[in-house]
Amino acid sequence: MSTTNWTPSTSCTQIFARLSGDYNPVHLDPEHAKGAGFPDIIVHGMCVIGAAARAGNLAAPSGTVLQGLDVRFAKPVLPQQQIAMACSPKAVDGGTKVKVEATLSNGDRVMSPANFTYGIADAPPELGRGVTTEADDGDIVGDVFRVDGAQLTEYKEITAPESCPENEAVPSMTCLLGMTGALEKAFKGQQPERPGTWVHLRQSGLFYRPIELDTDYICRIQGGRTKVRSSAIGAYITIPFLVEGADDGALVSSGSCVLLYSFEREAEDS
Repeated sequence: MSTTNWTPSTSCTQIFARLSGDYNPVHLDPEHAKGAGFPDIIVHGMCVIGAAARAGNLAAPSGTVLQGLDVRFAKPVLPQQQIAMACSPKAVDGGTKVKVEATLSNGDRVMSPANFTYGIADAPPELGRGVTTEADDGDIVGDVFRVDGAQLTEYKEITAPESCPENEAVPSMTCLLGMTGALEKAFKGQQPERPGTWVHLRQSGLFYRPIELDTDYICRIQGGRTKVRSSAIGAYITIPFLVEGADDGALVSSGSCVLLYSFEREAEDS
């Protein structure tokens, strides 16, 4: 087991928003965040996962890369809150699964479960169960994105635990920066009439090839396969996605995320 700490900076939400294109006001506007029931702005879920995946690298065997993740959020993270990350490896078919127990100073869990799978770089995982790469009329294509050296430096600064492996490659999670921006594009103008806010509940993903600097990628939200479940507090939306090379269409990542559109409390009491 390896243990390290991560403390998101006061500027991490502004930086992550700029890198990803995710300008959800719950991450940037304190008043909006308080209206949604949080004490202050909350850190992007994908930023939290990025830090946890890098912490998991410490417990992964040398020479392996991140190939899969399954994370369910249990509690939001605020800037300047220290998160302790205890990483436990376990051998599984085709690689190593690292369980990351991320907890606040009071012992509350930030993610449960938080599992990251690592494998040999030249032995990519098989296509995820139920995943299709076929284009559909309901697909929503995000903007072309790339990560350059300056952006990588910023990403590493805001997601760096106190301990990181030496000579770390480009983190696989950076390919999902385009996913968050594509979601922002997909949901513009589609919020329910009742006021509320989007929050990230769960994230899964597989990574089939390493991401390279200064290379164009594109995220495709598979809108035709999106599932919506309404509830008294809002709507739960499960959204599958693909990340592909913008030039050659080669599959880079697949996965799904679960979002909750939560109604504002004031609206509930009216």
